[in-house]
This record gives sequence, C-alpha cells and structure tokens, in this order.
Amino acid sequence: MSNFVQRLRSREPRIATSDFFPSLEEEIGEHRRWLRGRVLNAGAGDRDISHLVDGELVNQDIAEGLHDASNVDIFSPLHEIPVDDGHFDTVLCNAVLEHVRNPHEVMTEFARVTRSGGILYLVVPFMQPEHLDPTDFQRYTIDGLQELVRGHGYEVVEAGGVHSVYTTLGWIAMEWLAEVPGWRGWIGRWTILPALRRVSLRSNLHVHRLASAYRVIARRLPD
Repeated sequence: MSNFVQRLRSREPRIATSDFFPSLEEEIGEHRRWLRGRVLNAGAGDRDISHLVDGELVNQDIAEGLHDASNVDIFSPLHEIPVDDGHFDTVLCNAVLEHVRNPHEVMTEFARVTRSGGILYLVVPFMQPEHLDPTDFQRYTIDGLQELVRGHGYEVVEAGGVHSVYTTLGWIAMEWLAEVPGWRGWIGRWTILPALRRVSLRSNLHVHRLASAYRVIARRLPD
C-alpha cells in the first residue's frame, strides 16, 4: 500500500451507521401513545425508552453479554418469556425479530404474553444491509409483516414504512464505499457519505419500496 493511500485512510470521515438514523424519540414520535400500561421492551439491548412509556416498563434481553445489561429486568429467550399469560398491555419489539432464527415461535410467545386487546408495536428491517447481533436471519415486506402478525392472533391497526429514503441510501452507501479501494473509495467516503448524512437527518421523504424498515401496530384479538 502506498504512503499516499495510507495517509488517505488515516483521515477517514468519522461516520457510523447510527449517524444516518433519527433518534429513537423521533422515530417513535406520535406512536408513543401506544406505549401505555405494563410495557415489555422485547430485546431491549441497552436502549432506554423509559421516558417514552406511560406506565411500567419491563426490559427483556438474552444473557449473552452483547449489550450493557444494567437495565434488563428479564433475561430469557424471546420465545420463553417467564411471565403469566396476558401479562403485558403492550409489547414493543423494535429491530429485533430479524436476529432470531424462530420468528414464528417468538410471535406465538408475544401473543401469549399480550392481554386481549393489548398492543404489539413491531418494527423489522426491509432495505438494510446485513448486520450481525450476533446473527441476522430475515427481512420482511410490509405485506409479509402484516401476514405474520395476523397469523398469530392480532389485527393490524397501522402499518407503514420507517425512516427517510436517505437513511436507506446512507447505510447502503457506507457498506458499498467501505469496499472501494484506494483514492476512489476515499473520495466517495468524504463526499457521498457526509451529504447523505446531512439530508437523512433533515428530510422526511419516504419511498415505500425503499423503506429502511416497516412498522406494524397490531391489537391482540380474544382467543
């Protein structure tokens, strides 16, 4: 590798995947009205949503050392949550279901622990690059996601895309340009990525077929 290329790489722009996303507060936005009562944050990781919940928040995660576990109340697999039937008023699962190898078992468990009439807030990626945490198994279209929740005892209340199209393009461009060698990659990372970062945080332009993720709000039907 030439000294010139080494110098270029030593001066890379400091841009991470998270830089293309709005804050969790902005993403949830008006949908926080669904986060009421006893709320399960399924696959919580180290994200703090307590300020968005009107009621009692219970954080669940696996005991694998993947995240800071200081905020976790329940350590368990997603398909074996140790609570009684109908224990929660709301189950929130945000960008987690893509990482499980058994989504149907997980959805069956969500239905079990949600009270009749309770709410499921589910977000799953669509146009996102592979991201291991520690695995990454699936993506869903909006039709596929709605079919999934309906098949497990819920009726869909709302469904739609999440994030601007520039969030989608920003992450894809970051992965692409990381593989472009030499000065061409360096120029791309210095020009394309900062531009996409700026516009991704300012624009609300959503392109449904290029959604970064899809969100479904669903109500638990009586058995």
